[in-house]
Order: sequence, then structure tokens, then C-alpha cells
Amino acid sequence: MANRTMQQKALKLRKQRRAMPKELMRSGIIPNRGVLGEYKERAKGLGISEDEVNLLIKTFYKRDPIPSIPAGESKEIKALLKELKERIPEQHFFSVLDNCWHKTICFYNAQKTCFVMAHTDLRKLITRRSIEYNSKDRIMQAYYSGKIIWISCQSIKSG
Repeated sequence: MANRTMQQKALKLRKQRRAMPKELMRSGIIPNRGVLGEYKERAKGLGISEDEVNLLIKTFYKRDPIPSIPAGESKEIKALLKELKERIPEQHFFSVLDNCWHKTICFYNAQKTCFVMAHTDLRKLITRRSIEYNSKDRIMQAYYSGKIIWISCQSIKSG
């Protein structure tokens, strides 16, 4: 009985067509290129073209798709950028943390006497600003020890 069970398990393993099991990676055996090619062709077939997406929007929502505006092409965006450049002629900053949920930027003046930290948390949908620190070492020490003092906290309006 045990012999027949072991035969069935061996047959099942042979029937499974894995591209590169962990055992093969450790042993140095070359993977099956035909199977890898099939996987690649199947993955290409899963993609949807932009024309098909636009057609789906027209049929389901009964409206034209929203045209995408390249960054910096809108008149409002250009006016806002011009206003910001007039207010702050020299923007000095460096990024402390930048991932999909958190973004922390440290702004400083040209004389490097005033450092301010700005933190955006996309999970909580808030933006915070710290007090002014007089040196980079001091603000970084406060940030990494978790003792930075935040003076403003604003909600991010989404949608």
C-alpha cells in the first residue's frame, strides 16, 4: 500500500510542470526553456491595451475617457509654479524618507541656519510641518529619535 502511494506521489511530481523549483535552483539544473516561453506568452496575453480600456469606459459609463494632461502642460499648473518661484527664489531641500506611504523632506535656507521638516503620510492622509531647527544635525537627531516637534497638521483632501 505504501509503495503505491509513493508511486502516485512521484507521478504527480512528474506531471507538475514547474519552470524552476527550489530544488532545481539549488542543484544547478537548467530550467525548462519551453515552459518559461509559454509563461511569457501567457503574461503578454493578460495585458489590456489603452484602446480597449477607452472602449470599456465608453460602453459602461456612457462617456468619453478623461484625456491625460502631461505634467506641466496645464495653464493653472504653470501659473502656480511661476507664483511659487517668485515667492521662494531658491528652494533648498533634501529628501529624508520617500516611499509609497510616507514622504519626508527637509527644507533649509541659503545660509543653512533654518531647517524645517515636512512629512506627508498617505495612510492617515495628513501633512505635518515641524518647528524651525538651527542645524541639520539637530533636526536629523530629533527626527531619527522620534522627538521632532510638529507645529501644524493638515488633512489631505482626496478626490
